[in-house]
Amino acid sequence: MENSATNMSQPVTYIQTLEANISAINSVADTVRHTVGPKGLDVMLVDSYGDFKCTNDGVEILSSIQIQHPAAKLLIEISKAQEKQVGDGTTSVVIFASEILRLALLKIKEGYKVVPLIKGIGNAIDKIIELLERLSTPVNRVDDPRLRSVTHIAARGDKELTNLIINLAESITKENSYEYLVSQFNLFESIYTCSRRESEIISGYFIPKRPHYHYDYDFYDSKCLVIDGPLEPEAFSSEVISTDTGVTHLDDSTSKLFSMAEKIKNLGIKAIFLSASMLPKLEEYFIKEGIFVLSNLRQKDIKALLRISGAKKVNRQRILSADSSEIKNISGQLEAIQRSFTPIGVFIKGTSAYEATILLAAELESALAEKKRIAIDAAHAFKKCLESGYVLGGGVAEINLIERLRRSQDSLVFNKDTMAGFDLVVDSLPALFKQITYNAGFDPDEKVNLINFHASNKEGIDLETGNLINYDYQGILDPLATKISIFKIVKELVSQVLKIKLILQAK
Repeated sequence: MENSATNMSQPVTYIQTLEANISAINSVADTVRHTVGPKGLDVMLVDSYGDFKCTNDGVEILSSIQIQHPAAKLLIEISKAQEKQVGDGTTSVVIFASEILRLALLKIKEGYKVVPLIKGIGNAIDKIIELLERLSTPVNRVDDPRLRSVTHIAARGDKELTNLIINLAESITKENSYEYLVSQFNLFESIYTCSRRESEIISGYFIPKRPHYHYDYDFYDSKCLVIDGPLEPEAFSSEVISTDTGVTHLDDSTSKLFSMAEKIKNLGIKAIFLSASMLPKLEEYFIKEGIFVLSNLRQKDIKALLRISGAKKVNRQRILSADSSEIKNISGQLEAIQRSFTPIGVFIKGTSAYEATILLAAELESALAEKKRIAIDAAHAFKKCLESGYVLGGGVAEINLIERLRRSQDSLVFNKDTMAGFDLVVDSLPALFKQITYNAGFDPDEKVNLINFHASNKEGIDLETGNLINYDYQGILDPLATKISIFKIVKELVSQVLKIKLILQAK
């Protein structure tokens, strides 16, 4: 008992803290590593009510885990950042971070110093990013077959989803321009689910919101106004309104709104969109005059309406002071406003730019959410590939960097601790490839030895036969932007974990 008490009173060492943190991170990594790659398995998530769903999405799985350990929570939060930035690569972040931390722990136990080790890890990852950018291939047209391949892989091999995304992008390019598709159109925000029998592309920008009034007709060839903010009387405190002067101010403010409304009606404006609320009596006036009103819209909807209608954004103050000619100049033009019941909302067709929406359908309602998630992942991959180009997928791009990284060490001035950090990152590069081949049922060490560790290598493993195939020819590719984001986040995560000396319960 005395020895036990003595042991408990001893302070926790850095090594013990690091071991505990890495153990927690590896436990989390083990829940998602078997999902990576085309042969990866699914995880069934069951909530407290007994409802379940099956998914192989890393961030979905990580977000559902009941985690108490702070280092594991850090891994999950940083993985979510990867999903938010590029929409994919969460599991790759976990795999690389876990492997680098495992190797770093071995080095630290051998006596290597932590701070220079972190520096070497950072330098190696920076070099990886530089080399990936140099070796990537750009994409500059929508019909590039490599772009279809990237989308198809991200869509988990779903041809229907791949075709929907490619066809939508082609229609946007045809009606607008390639530059519009790349810089303005939000492809992954144009995907919705519905109860229709088949998935399809619908012309128009979709707003998933009903107007307060149930219009029993659609609007065509309509002038519109897009207002950022409310159309209500100026805000007064309750103390001010309780005075005669306050009531007079309120009445005057309301009167100005109705004067403005009459100008709008007389100009033939037939649609008003707002990012905030509208005075109910004012909305009643517009409805009575046959004017469509849709309020409390998201900022992305406001931006889209400005884009497709050609309207200029205004606020309450400006529109109240505007004369008829100015209101006319800031208005836009819409081809149609059409109601939708599946899904609930309205489709807006503009005249200044063409936009369209993908509506996903599935036999089972429970499958719709997963189908939408996969479609959004594929749309992210498509857009990132357009913006940044592509590299070989399946973990081969990382393996191809090993020889160049080894050669680059000769030009670096490192001490042995920093060099050890650089080396362990290079040693971690086959981790993703090994996990993908392991999930396909092959011996990862045997298969990695078949790969030619050279920047010009195009070959990887056929996950059906285990033989070498040309990944570039087969279209087994990843967006460059996804790879870069993975390594940037891995660098941040590894640095944070290795710097933690002690975990204390804060007040």
